[in-house]
Amino acid sequence: MSDTRKSFSRESEEKRTMDLIVATQMCIERGGVGEASIRRIADEAGVTPGLVRHYFPDKEALICAAYRQTMADMFKGARQGVDELPGNAIDKMRLFINTSLHPGVMNSRYHQLWASFTSLTRSTPSMAKIHHESYLEFRMGCQDLVELVFAEIGREVSAKALEQYGIMVNAILDGLWLEGCLAMELFDDGELAEIGLRSVQSVLDIEGLI
Repeated sequence: MSDTRKSFSRESEEKRTMDLIVATQMCIERGGVGEASIRRIADEAGVTPGLVRHYFPDKEALICAAYRQTMADMFKGARQGVDELPGNAIDKMRLFINTSLHPGVMNSRYHQLWASFTSLTRSTPSMAKIHHESYLEFRMGCQDLVELVFAEIGREVSAKALEQYGIMVNAILDGLWLEGCLAMELFDDGELAEIGLRSVQSVLDIEGLI
């Protein structure tokens, strides 16, 4: 019985924490970081400001948690199904590009959150740290897939060259993601993903992505 109660309590605390993070994201979506006061977040979550402070000591801690969760959700969305996909490395790279430039990841909501959070990276060291970590996580995800593709086709490159290829693939996806978030109505369905596939294939000098 004791173990059951402990498990229930832990799950409840995790849910309450996530509810507050989601409430913070919703406030930021409506009006930027300035909208995300402790009181407004509490109202959005249907709790008291005191309960918010029980889980997060101040607004900065809550904004940081929301930033981490947003970037984790985006990275998870971009890699949806990639690790489980049977097949070769080219297939995994193709899926990664397609999911990264799919409306599930490339949308106005994520852009609003991303832009609001990154506006704080120069003034708030804790936000700058999250920005640095999340950028490297996505870039390394690109680099790992490039390494798999090169290993599959038998191409040997230096560690530095591999790092630079990862940077290039990341830059292509970042740029197209931003284009789609800001002006999706200007592109046909799947057009940016197709451009991403063509661009990465050209940069890596490989075949089979398109």
